[in-house]
This record gives sequence, structure tokens and C-alpha cells, in this order.
Amino acid sequence: MPALTQALRRQYTLLYKSCLTRPARRTVVDRIARGLAANRARYEKVAKAVGMPWYVIAVIHSMEAGGDFTRHLHNGDPLTARTVHVPAGRPRTGTPPFTWEESAIDALTYQGFGKWTDWSVPGTLYKLEGYNGFGYRDHHPQCLSPYLWSFSNHYTRGKYVADGRFSATTVSQQCGAAVLLRRLQEGGRAAVAEGPRVLQLANPHMSGDDIKAAQQLLLKNKFGSFDPGGTDGEFGELTASAVRRAKWELGYPASAVNGTYGPQVGALLSGKKPLPAAFRKRRAQRLKQAGPEKTVRKRIVNWALWGVKNCNRIGYTRDGTVRLSAMKTPGALPLATDCSGFATFCYAWAGAPNPNWPGGYDPRAGAYTGTMLDHCRRIPKAAAQPGDLVVWTPPSRGQHVALVVTPGADPMLVSHGDDTGPKRVRFSAEDRSQRRRGHGTAVWLTAF
Repeated sequence: MPALTQALRRQYTLLYKSCLTRPARRTVVDRIARGLAANRARYEKVAKAVGMPWYVIAVIHSMEAGGDFTRHLHNGDPLTARTVHVPAGRPRTGTPPFTWEESAIDALTYQGFGKWTDWSVPGTLYKLEGYNGFGYRDHHPQCLSPYLWSFSNHYTRGKYVADGRFSATTVSQQCGAAVLLRRLQEGGRAAVAEGPRVLQLANPHMSGDDIKAAQQLLLKNKFGSFDPGGTDGEFGELTASAVRRAKWELGYPASAVNGTYGPQVGALLSGKKPLPAAFRKRRAQRLKQAGPEKTVRKRIVNWALWGVKNCNRIGYTRDGTVRLSAMKTPGALPLATDCSGFATFCYAWAGAPNPNWPGGYDPRAGAYTGTMLDHCRRIPKAAAQPGDLVVWTPPSRGQHVALVVTPGADPMLVSHGDDTGPKRVRFSAEDRSQRRRGHGTAVWLTAF
């Protein structure tokens, strides 16, 4: 049984706050939640005897016995006899048939609920997961326990189909305990202690007034504008990219630069909390390294146009030992690289922020359309400026990238896609070409 460490607490909290019921399951979840709330009086009687919240008992009852009051809370066995399945032989005392209440008190006492006092979100989820066992966490960590997360965006497939037998393809058909808990809370029936939501990309997207407020703060704050693509109250790719850019400029450690928006980011952007000393130092270093943005963007464009001018001496290759070999020799000719390699050269030689990774340029780390999609901030087409990038998908890791040299309704690009070398081309023409090849989605990116 794992200890409830601070790291585990953070994980439970993040998962719970970003938990969304899958649209196809909402009707079922609502029906179960209404049924649990209708029997609140019975749950409260047991809750008072044990010393715990009624809604935790209700959720366990749904999970173990489908809300059936003729079944043991331990495991769903009939109340007409002692339990047969694990834990077997419960309750130890008394004579069958048992009342649901006396069996429930025995089950909860047996599981140590009577001595548990932490009924915060992480404390509750820890006890609920422990009720079913930590087999998923211990042996299949890639699969979050369906006992908690089934029917939500955090669970797709994977299930223990028998004691000790795990199936990676089986999909749980039972609503998870955390999903029920959230629905009870959203309906005003349960009051689980928690703070502000942690906002992040989810499927379906998170939405709400708190996201709209975050977008407004990202758009306008004392550190600059990190354009989230609008203030529609939906946490999509553009908002996540804006958060990544904000964290980078605020001075977050490189390992913490991601698209998750928590209370700390909001407090720093709003000025309610000052930047820690280490953040201020990193921020100053990064701003100094990036240089004046307009000047850097101009240098990127100049290098892209240099490629057009020297197209007859620039070949195309995906050879990993060759494509990035000129990283530290600006203007080296002849040159052989691919689309993402050429774009990276233009950035590196211009002294621009690395569009692939946090930190400096390193040929060993690679440079691909996929790393650009992961690292760069997504922007609307209308916001593209000279030096920005456009990547075509599918596949999800990107198929082709080109550099913006002139923005506008139909931006002028420099595209390096074959042995004829880099060439100037309108976005509309490149887009038609990519669509014919099955790459119909253009994703606009900026590293600034």
C-alpha cells in the first residue's frame, strides 16, 4: 500500500480537478448520482456511526453493490449470509441475514475508515482507491484505476478481469468513484474540500468562467501578452500554448514549462505574488538570450531568404547524421537537411529561441516537426508574424514545416521540401499541395 505522499496528493488533486465525464456517459452518471442522493438518509446513519462523509459511503455502495441495499458493502455478496468473496467471512459477529447498516459499518471499520480523518480530495481518493486495491498503480501504472476514473477523460481501457489477471484491452463498464464524487459535488450534494481548479488540456476540453479569467490574464498582464487565441472560456491548444510561453518568460524551471495553469501562474501574472528570486534570474537570462524580438525575427527571415538564394546548393535529406550537422556553422554550403532542419538552422543562426526544446541548440537532441508542435506556442493564422512557423498535420507529429516571411491574409512562406531546395511560396499554394497528400490541417506556431 503506497504512502499518501505530497507527490501523490498533487496527482490526485490534478486528476480530480481536470476530470470530465465523457459525453456519452453523462446520462448514466446523472442517474446514478440522483439515486445515491435519494438515499442520503441511510448513508448518513452509517456515516454518523463510523465518523466519515455520507457521500463517500454512497460512492462505495455504488461501486461494490450497484446501490443495492440487499448486498454487503464489503464486496456485493448477499446479506443473507456472511461474505464469500474477499474479504470473506464478514461480519465476524452477528447472525445472518444482516441489515445493510450493520454490514456497512463492519465493512468501513474493517477498511480503517473510522480512524481516517483526511477527507480532502486527495485523502478521499486515496481511501477509495485503496478500497479496491492499488494493483493498477503498482503493476500497470500506464492505466489509471477504472475504479476511480472509468467514464472520464482519464480512462480509456485496461481492467483486471479476475484476481491477478489484467486485460489491456477490456473497457470497464462501471462508472468510476471519482466521477460519481465529482457529479455529486457539481450538483451541490457533496462538499469535498478543494481549492481552485488546475486547468489543462483534456478531452473533452475543460470550460468555465475560471478559464475565461485565465485567458484574460494571459492576454493582458504586466509581463506582456501571451495570446491564448481568444477569451472563449474553453481550454484548448492555443490557451495551453499561451501558458507554456508565459511560464517560460516568467522564469519557471525548464522541467516545469508546460501547458498546465494552476493558482501559482495566476498569482504571478496578476502581481498578487512576486516572482521568486530564481525565477527573476532565469527570466532575465532568457530575455537577454532572445534579444529584441523584431530584430531576431528579421534575422530568421533573412536566413530563410538566404536559403532561397542558394537553393541550388541546398539538398534534401532525412539522414540523422547529416541533417543537423551544420548547426554551429552558419551559412555552410553545400547543405543537406530537411524541412524541420532548415527551419531550425534559420532560428539557431539568427540567435532566436529554440523552437524545439527549452534551452540551447544541440544537434544530438534533434529537431523535428513533432518537437516544434510540442514546444512552440500555437497561434491563430491572423496572429502570425515574420519568423513564425506553420506545420501541416496529420500525422499528429507533423508532416511538413515552413517559415513565415511575410504575414497577411495569404502569408508568403519559405518551404524546403525536396532536392530543389528552399523556395518562396504562398501559404494557399503550399496548403493545396499538402492537402492533396492527405495533410490537411495547418497549425501555426511561434517560439516567441
